[in-house]
Amino acid sequence: MAYYATNRFNYWGQLGILTAFCGAGLVIGGLASMIPLMGKANFFNLKGVSATQVMDSILKPENATALRWSQFIATVGIFFLPAFLYARVCHIKAYKHLGFKKELDLKQILVLLFIMLSALPIVAALGQFTEMLPWSKATLLQFKEAEDTYNKQVAVIARMDDFTDYIISIIVIALLPALFEEILFRGAIQNLLSRWFKKPILAIILTAIVFSAVHGSYLGFLSRFALGFLLGWVYYRTGNIWLNIIGHFANNALGVTSLYMASKPGEKINPSSIDEHFPLWVCLLSVAALVGLLILFDKVAKKSIDRPGEEVLIPGYNFSNPFINEIETRADKNQS
Repeated sequence: MAYYATNRFNYWGQLGILTAFCGAGLVIGGLASMIPLMGKANFFNLKGVSATQVMDSILKPENATALRWSQFIATVGIFFLPAFLYARVCHIKAYKHLGFKKELDLKQILVLLFIMLSALPIVAALGQFTEMLPWSKATLLQFKEAEDTYNKQVAVIARMDDFTDYIISIIVIALLPALFEEILFRGAIQNLLSRWFKKPILAIILTAIVFSAVHGSYLGFLSRFALGFLLGWVYYRTGNIWLNIIGHFANNALGVTSLYMASKPGEKINPSSIDEHFPLWVCLLSVAALVGLLILFDKVAKKSIDRPGEEVLIPGYNFSNPFINEIETRADKNQS
């Protein structure tokens, strides 16, 4: 059963609470993330200083540790805390509601890893396709400047002069974003929209759009949307957030490992240098493999959840919340 429900605020109420926590997390997390960088740039005297100059003063190799702490704080504040607090307020069993199941199936994990691997050529092709769209020169230049700024940040955070740096980058860039982002996007947002709309595929699409947009990468929008859709499908079919975290981590870890393999001690990393360009036949083969793997995943996951995407009340729970939706309460009593 995918979505356990308790403390039945109506869906508008749940959305309002989640949105409020996300807004607060964005402000508080964003401000708190600047604390490790205070000594790297004078945020209190920015008169006559451009945003580019501020970023250049921060994005230096010697600031790698401060930037890693900054990203960790921002990730916790923006993604994890809003989802966790929302689940605590709106649902009695917060972790269970978000999808933290104790059991993990090895077959599901293996098929999931192959799904993430087979999606790589498709993701790369979508990035190339986005760049080929009829953008104006000025718009395309802005998009590429945004990508360059992002790549500069990754180059500093993912500085890997030795294996220890590689492990740190795996944790900061691959593991923590996978953990905290999946809790918010799949465990909270997709979960809520699926129960609300009673149309899980629509919930997956909407969540994937938000997931991609939040990353702020114009040229990578379709690529991240595709990844978000796959991760959303996994959550829809299993209701197990751990599988999402594993899949997301595997995708991120592949990128970090590629950077590590391409980097040389003491030299600056260029994330754009590892962009893959696959021939058309590889992309077509990837699509066929992905379809087959998704079918296989459904078979190995069919026992994980009996009513995917539906809302299930925890047996024996008596609602006493003053914000309860009376119509839903009557419907629940009629079903029982």
